[in-house]
Amino acid sequence: MTSAPSINRENLRIARENMGLSTLDASKGISASKKDLVFAWESGDSSPSWPQIAKLSKLYNVSELLFFSPEAIRRYKSVPDFRVGADRTNDEKLQKLINLVITRQEWLERKLRSGGSAKNGLQGSGKKIEAPKVLADFISEKLDIDLNTIKRISGRERALDYLLQKAESKGIFVGKTISYHRLEVADMRGLFVSNDYCPFIVLNRKDTLSAQIFSFIHELAHFFRKTDAISNSLSFRSTEKNLNSEEIFCNKVAANLLLPEQDFKREFYNKHDIEEISNVYKVSELFIFYRLKDLGKIHKEIQDSLEREIESEMEENLRLKKEIEGRKRGGNYTNSMKDSNGDLFNRVVYNTYLENKIGYIEASRLLRFAPDQV
Repeated sequence: MTSAPSINRENLRIARENMGLSTLDASKGISASKKDLVFAWESGDSSPSWPQIAKLSKLYNVSELLFFSPEAIRRYKSVPDFRVGADRTNDEKLQKLINLVITRQEWLERKLRSGGSAKNGLQGSGKKIEAPKVLADFISEKLDIDLNTIKRISGRERALDYLLQKAESKGIFVGKTISYHRLEVADMRGLFVSNDYCPFIVLNRKDTLSAQIFSFIHELAHFFRKTDAISNSLSFRSTEKNLNSEEIFCNKVAANLLLPEQDFKREFYNKHDIEEISNVYKVSELFIFYRLKDLGKIHKEIQDSLEREIESEMEENLRLKKEIEGRKRGGNYTNSMKDSNGDLFNRVVYNTYLENKIGYIEASRLLRFAPDQV
């Protein structure tokens, strides 16, 4: 096989490190050989062939031309991983999603700065607030979120849309995973990647709508504190093992915003009560259980059994959701991509295309569908 000439070995290394892969893991990703081919290429002991370059390009999610460019590939920042019990075998898929977000942010930042846009003034504006309830109230005020409106809305999907629209109206980009990301709920429930001009939140579409609502408020707390994060936990108990203190804080913010203490005046609540609260407040029964337990409003003698029962039901709901989605055939690709990109990102790309600042091909590449379908 013919080797590729003038390979930029530093770019080979940076592209791999941006994916969070070791040289051996990268070698296994492109070859059945047990040899650490990538280490040999990066160290200069040998060079990859053209077919191997193509495989590396796909694995690292970069253009083949970057391996020959004299200009160094930009090192991606590391997003803090606050997940609990995640399956590390899917970390490569998660890193590809993070890289996609960062690539979009690079394009958006160039576009917004060239157009004279100001930095997002809300990002990090709550970092000095130390009380979860105070930050919850601050978020509601700044984004004009009305909990009574959420309670009146019919259906969780519309409630989530209401929240997303409030955030995107303030320049917060929000997207969702899509089938080809192949990320399970345990891999990621929410992701926040900061940027002065185009902060990005991503939710896992495979999660239940109730959990997505919670995760979204959780990621908003990260936005207002400007703490990048990968998250997957619904718990906000200080005794939770292995759960980062920043995650506990952001979960408590979500608890105070979505389930304010003053709304729960009864001494104790049972399973039936939790079901009714879930229907009204649009969040999961498990999250409600945690909140009421934290407030001391679940009888101690039933706490453990009730938690197991609700956890089992939630796992079954996720299983059924996955099964239903697995039976779906085809579907409208464009509509799925629109939802995955988020309304704000779609509008920015489309308007830039209409202004003749980018061509049809570039707009299609950014949107992953034809711009005239926006």
